[in-house]
Amino acid sequence: MFIREVKKKNKGSRKVFVYHRLIESYRTPKGPRQRVVLDLGKLALPRDQWKSLANRIEQVVVGQQILVPVSEQVEALAHHYADIIIKNSLSLSQEHLSKEQNYQTVDVNALSQSDAKTVGPEYVALAAFNGLKIEPLFQKLGFSLFQIQLATLLIVGRLVHPGSEKELKRWAGHNSGLGELLNADFSRIGNNALYRVSDLLLEYKKEIEAFLREQAQRTFSLQETIVLYDLTNTYFEGQADEHCAKARFARSKDKRNDCPVITLGLVLDAQGFVKGSRIFEGNVSEPGTLLEMVQSIHSETNSNLSLFPSRPTVVIDAGIATEENLGLLKENHFSYIVVSRTRPDGLAGESTVEVKEGVQAEVITRGGEVFLRCTSKAKAEKEKAIIQRASQKMEQALQAIKDGLTRKGGTKNYAKILERIGRIRERFSHVSQGYKIAVQEQEGKAVEITWSLDESKLGKPYDGSYYLRTDRLDLDPKDIWSLYTMLTNVEDAFRCLKSELGLRPIYHRNENRIEGHLFISVLAYHLLSFVQFHLRKAGYNHRWPAIRSMLASQVLVTTTLPKLEGGAIHIRGCTIPTFYQRNIFKALNLNPVPVPTQMTEQ
Repeated sequence: MFIREVKKKNKGSRKVFVYHRLIESYRTPKGPRQRVVLDLGKLALPRDQWKSLANRIEQVVVGQQILVPVSEQVEALAHHYADIIIKNSLSLSQEHLSKEQNYQTVDVNALSQSDAKTVGPEYVALAAFNGLKIEPLFQKLGFSLFQIQLATLLIVGRLVHPGSEKELKRWAGHNSGLGELLNADFSRIGNNALYRVSDLLLEYKKEIEAFLREQAQRTFSLQETIVLYDLTNTYFEGQADEHCAKARFARSKDKRNDCPVITLGLVLDAQGFVKGSRIFEGNVSEPGTLLEMVQSIHSETNSNLSLFPSRPTVVIDAGIATEENLGLLKENHFSYIVVSRTRPDGLAGESTVEVKEGVQAEVITRGGEVFLRCTSKAKAEKEKAIIQRASQKMEQALQAIKDGLTRKGGTKNYAKILERIGRIRERFSHVSQGYKIAVQEQEGKAVEITWSLDESKLGKPYDGSYYLRTDRLDLDPKDIWSLYTMLTNVEDAFRCLKSELGLRPIYHRNENRIEGHLFISVLAYHLLSFVQFHLRKAGYNHRWPAIRSMLASQVLVTTTLPKLEGGAIHIRGCTIPTFYQRNIFKALNLNPVPVPTQMTEQ
């Protein structure tokens, strides 16, 4: 092999374009001929090293050991171009390993493996993508093949390797086998191409969400009687508020009050599947968006009565369950199950049932509503431990102030002592109201501090009790309690979106790119819901990071076997799935071999 320099010039232009090709000579009945093995682009390598590079590429391709030492630059380029040659040869080869025996003599000491790429997590995520039939939807919406491939990369990549578009491009080109699963080349894609597809997904947001609602209901035969609603916000790095009208400075749930935030609202069903999403201003209040959000989702789905009932039940937490919101829900023909903000004192319970082992529910009926006074032993023990820990820390802080009264250099000023006690009360606000603290003063100095705790004055009984409230008189206590606990699906969804699906932080500045970033995370959550639904049915309740970690060890790898008579055999295939990987594939009804093994000879 050798390297040839090619110079070309367009008609009417003086500019000369220079590029290089790897050429090899071969014999034919009509004499020696030459053919192009690979276009190398423009080499930034001195001419005197071209022959060394060509020789080293040939050695790597045929699996020979290095004969003459070369520079690090030449070695790196040789492996890069050799991997491309082997990959091209494998893609052109139609030969797959069969069950027939095939014995050849090879040098096992020269065996090498290269181009390892993860395939396990991508395979499962792509199975969810195909299971929800998203690709046919994109075709129907008019996406080109390349746009479909990039959209798949954005959504699957957000689930498997969340990050920026720049990081996604690097991961897809160098670390992931997703391109081989899709038969796509992600080695040369630009950030702008990914941005344009993100804009395209956002443009068809309404159609995509409507399709996924119906597809999930059709695939899993979901009975849509429960709506779970909640909001979260995510923060920006930079001054996004100047370029995005919805970015506002507000209380951040991520404790980043120094950054502008934007709010994402989700409506889910009882199984955790997203029914719809909406983006609000960062400073929007949860109570103020409830009816608007639920009505918009209901109106979008009400055209299909088999998908949504005419009177769904909304399940919300106490922060949103204001009397005004409950009244609005009733007026608009929605039922509700909420944590009551008030306790119906003075009313006797009609009956007490065990809704779960360790959880007792006392039933109280009043004014067309049912209240459940739920008492949980586990919750009581947890609350007791929290109060004891807070009380212990508060008393330690008080004792430190008291010790300073008799210590040289300690604070003794009466006003400053009161100020320090005030800060302690603020720090331990959920237990401080139960403490009676007395400070004795003499001549402007504190001389003694005493305190006592009366748990009856803590503001609420920490006995593991809470009240559920609903207007569904047709449900028994066990059903009411079970439906309310489904709110953990919303919390789990937001936890996944933030910690596992790259929802935060946001680095975009353009409003469309910001909303596109959030929408892609929501679409990735659709895939995760599909995967977890199947795994739960098979008895696996692992969170996505654990599943992804189990799958990550399955990789695609190229094995090179130098032959005795010269040349080499290149085999591209997956590692054998582990016991856990096989179980995951079985739960999703997948072939344990993501990509058929291919072979070529050089």
